[in-house]
Amino acid sequence: MALTRVGDILDPKQNNFTLLRLLAASAVVISHAVFLHSGHKADEILSSITYFNLGDHAVNVFFVLSGLTVTGSLVKSPSTTEFMVARGLRIFPALGACALLLVLVGTIVTTCTPTQFLSDTRVWRYGVSTLLLNSAATGLPGVFAGNPHPSVMNASIWTLKYEAACYVLLAFVAWFGFVTKRRFTWLFGLSWTIAGGILFVRSGHDTTPLDQAARFWLCFSLGVGFYVFRNQIVLSAFGVAAVSVLFWFTIGSPLERIVSLFATGYAIVWLGKLPTGHLRSLTNRIDLSYGIYIFGWPITQTLMLVQPSISVWSLILLSLVLAMAVALPSWLLIERPSMRARKIISISIEARIDRLRQRLKSKHLHEMAQHTRSVQPITDK
Repeated sequence: MALTRVGDILDPKQNNFTLLRLLAASAVVISHAVFLHSGHKADEILSSITYFNLGDHAVNVFFVLSGLTVTGSLVKSPSTTEFMVARGLRIFPALGACALLLVLVGTIVTTCTPTQFLSDTRVWRYGVSTLLLNSAATGLPGVFAGNPHPSVMNASIWTLKYEAACYVLLAFVAWFGFVTKRRFTWLFGLSWTIAGGILFVRSGHDTTPLDQAARFWLCFSLGVGFYVFRNQIVLSAFGVAAVSVLFWFTIGSPLERIVSLFATGYAIVWLGKLPTGHLRSLTNRIDLSYGIYIFGWPITQTLMLVQPSISVWSLILLSLVLAMAVALPSWLLIERPSMRARKIISISIEARIDRLRQRLKSKHLHEMAQHTRSVQPITDK
């Protein structure tokens, strides 16, 4: 039997990565629905079994697959500018639409009058904070105040700032020429030692932004490593079994947070090679994962507001169905058209940069010429 390596499945037609992202986004919605139904974080699925709950594991999947696929995108991009434009267009247009939609919903469900709501500075500050990837823990006046987990509009988007930071860091890594096997091995080893050390030493302490940064860099850089060593890493059921057993034995120990990322990363890439027939081609054409992720939380919060006595199973089902229903137009009308515009936008930006560079160069030459004339010696006739 021929061995399957990561490099053999990088073509979207040969992998299930989009489908796996869809499942991961759905897992986040399910995990959050259980939490938002009771208001107790400990109720989230897997919280009593592993350090990471179901939603956390799903987010780890996102970062591993993002590191793998985005590195391929960077390598194929004709310029760093186009790469960064593409990443920005993947995040911000749909996120902006989500923030606008939440404000519109807020005017309907708020306990304030429309005039009070729209005149409150928290409304426009929420929109700005969302676009700055800093609004995950904030709310809108009088919205969701009576829910089991009150006021928070959209906690799911708290991970986006780490995702954006990983994109920028990857661009710098590539710019300095570290996306090669030899150089990346050094960078990989050093960064993993630091990040893994942080998670190991801080085991048992309250989670801080530093812990999250270390966790997400481990996931993302693991995905980058899968791409860099794509022709060496073999995907096998035996490998999945091995990392799964290793993970099981580390549960409850300081090593769990580190080993679980390896296990999740390898297993999810291995799942990407399994045949799924028409489902693969369908999800490749219509990618609902991001829309489900950013719209899922506010949809669940709204359902809890409208029907406080709803059962947890009904909440999960309705949250998933409605999140998919909103994610579809988000993909068709916002996300896909935005991604298709990346070349036009990047060319325009690069042209502006070139014109600015020429102006600065001309200005410098002009100043140098003036300086040369001013220091020329004056000779007597």
